[in-house]
Amino acid sequence: MANIKRPGPQNIPPERSGTLIETEEEVRQAILSGLKGQQQAAPVDRPAPAFAPERPAPVAPPPAQQPVSPFRPTSRPPVAILTVCDDGKTDGETIRIRAPKFVIGRTEGDLRISIDSRISSRHVEITLQSMGGVHRWVVTDLQSTHGLFVRVSRTVLNDRSEFLVGGGRYRFESPQPAGEATMDVGAEQGPGDFGRTRGWADEPGPLRPPALTELIGGDVGNRTLLIRPEYWIGTDPSCPICRPDDPFCEPRHARLFRTPSGGWHVEHNRSFNGLWLKMSQIVVDSTIRFQVGEQRFQIRVG
Repeated sequence: MANIKRPGPQNIPPERSGTLIETEEEVRQAILSGLKGQQQAAPVDRPAPAFAPERPAPVAPPPAQQPVSPFRPTSRPPVAILTVCDDGKTDGETIRIRAPKFVIGRTEGDLRISIDSRISSRHVEITLQSMGGVHRWVVTDLQSTHGLFVRVSRTVLNDRSEFLVGGGRYRFESPQPAGEATMDVGAEQGPGDFGRTRGWADEPGPLRPPALTELIGGDVGNRTLLIRPEYWIGTDPSCPICRPDDPFCEPRHARLFRTPSGGWHVEHNRSFNGLWLKMSQIVVDSTIRFQVGEQRFQIRVG
């Protein structure tokens, strides 16, 4: 990025006598009215009229003007506003990112959270990108161990998609052809093929149903085969994927469902703690909430 020369103190013009700096109240009134404060003309001494003056003609109101927009930069890129959410809250410390790169990590970066062991040394990077004259902010996972999770309302599930529900982490596994299977000797086998295991590599084999696996640390927990068109995750005992002791999960927290075309989706049921999808990168085109380790953030463009 090119260095921009800024005028030093020696280049600041001296304040001229008689110059009045607008006060904050005057600025506020100007914004409310859409007009700058205007100075009133000094009164002119006039001789007293010999006769009673006539009633002045009514003054026409000024023509309506278009509302004035608050000033915003038009040449430089916008500032990204990052909120480090306090534990259990949706607000917290606010950081305004004015550099083109900002790293969050456990031991390195511009923001370090050393007490969170689930955060990698360099976990995510927030960067300013320019494409065709358009500026955008992007959050990118730096190949961290535990990943970057973004709050979503609904998403398509692809093979090995991971998401968070309450205090649980799940991985979706899409249907894959079954492994090599054996078959009895048929008429199509020759004498030399008798007793040999024959693979079905060149033939369409049966498909295993998709599955949802709970990930517990580095281990694998319960695995549910998705053979029905709909499944609920929640604390309610009626939920096929039940989390009875999860204080962050609602009775019917998230729904998995199969579309008529055979694809699988997951959506949260307007849950307070939401649904968080593992992503490698996200463009900040609105207010984005993301989680790194056990720390949650919010980012938007100022």
